[in-house]
Parts: sequence; C-alpha cells; structure tokens
Amino acid sequence: MTTIWQAPTQEIDPLTELVLEAIRSQIFPIAPVGVNLQAVPGAAWREAMLKDGRSVRIALTVAPGEQARFGLRACANMRVSGEVAVDDHGYRVASEVIVDLKTRAILSCDCRLESLGRIGAR
Repeated sequence: MTTIWQAPTQEIDPLTELVLEAIRSQIFPIAPVGVNLQAVPGAAWREAMLKDGRSVRIALTVAPGEQARFGLRACANMRVSGEVAVDDHGYRVASEVIVDLKTRAILSCDCRLESLGRIGAR
C-alpha cells in the first residue's frame, strides 16, 4: 500500500510537538529543531520548557526493528518508548517509526501518549 502525503488538518499541541522532536532526535543523534531539549548530566532524562512555562522531562529508548517495505521503499521499523513528566503529571510514550533506509527520512511516526496521572510526592 502506498501512502500519499497530505497536509495536516490541525496544528499539534506543544507537548506532542516536543515529544515528536525528542523521538526524531533519539533516532538520529542530531540536535532537536524548534525545541530546547537539554541533556541532564548523569541522568537518562532530557529537559525542556514549554512556552507556557511548564517543565518537561523526557526519557526515551529505541528498540531496533525489522526491515520492511513502505510502498516501494526499503525501510526499518523501530519502536520508541519511554516516559514524559510535565510538571507533576506523567505520561507513557509508545511510538512506531518507519525510516527509509536509503534517504534516512522518517516516513511515518505513530506516537501515543498515555496519561498516568499525577506523579511524585503528594
């Protein structure tokens, strides 16, 4: 099945944008674009600040996937998972990413954020 590119029908929220950029920068070791995502020395977390002032901490891991085809393109399927903390609210991240093996472009990124509720001391 070949998927045809279509323009987005709505803008994504700032948290989702940050998570998607963190996933991209986790797969490809390059600086994030459009967000200030900083590594925390001695920790697996990276931190950022949303424009509305909320503090975000994110930790992701990439599991290598199998080779597949996306239309005519040879690609790799990868799974990215992890945790996100926005102030005192936690989320679980699960994402499936398809990367073109020739161009190294991300062809698809299906990202789900599952709310875990309030975290930390009460």
